[in-house]
Amino acid sequence: MAYVPTETGENLFTPEDAAFLDEVAETIIPATDTPGAKDAGVGAFMTQFVSDCYDAEEQAAFRDSIDTLKSEAQAQFGKPFEDLTAEERQQMLQEAMVAASAQAAVVAQAKEEMRIQARDQQQSADTAATAQAQTEADLPALHWFTPIQQLTLFGFFTSEVGATQVLRYEPVPGEYIGDLEYDGGPAWAT
Repeated sequence: MAYVPTETGENLFTPEDAAFLDEVAETIIPATDTPGAKDAGVGAFMTQFVSDCYDAEEQAAFRDSIDTLKSEAQAQFGKPFEDLTAEERQQMLQEAMVAASAQAAVVAQAKEEMRIQARDQQQSADTAATAQAQTEADLPALHWFTPIQQLTLFGFFTSEVGATQVLRYEPVPGEYIGDLEYDGGPAWAT
């Protein structure tokens, strides 16, 4: 057998968490004349991806992001995110996206400064790895909304719905001709 299905681990999130993330994702990628994030099951994807691919610290940070989103909705509008109108949800997430973008610029600048400093110091391989681990821990954190937004986009555009009904999809580009005679000239890599 050429393909063995991948086993997934235990999902650390509840179905309610997935449903909540579906609502958030649907605000980011709403259904229009094309399917939205909820149609692709992005909430369930996010919970499984975080459970399987994030380490314990990243899982805790993602859980904190969910809790922060819920508490921000309550503080800003006096009701749970699920009870917000579409306009209120959009307003809230737009504000979070702006703040996340600004924080990403701060993180990128700090990484660039760290890279320049490391280049200028020309450390040995042993001390460079230790110094990089220490300085990366000192970097400012990404905004709480960033992982939710990134996983929404990743989950949607890599789903069957996103890839085949929203993006242009060609299952097999061109044709495969495996028995061409080789004339000794340069070969193509792609």
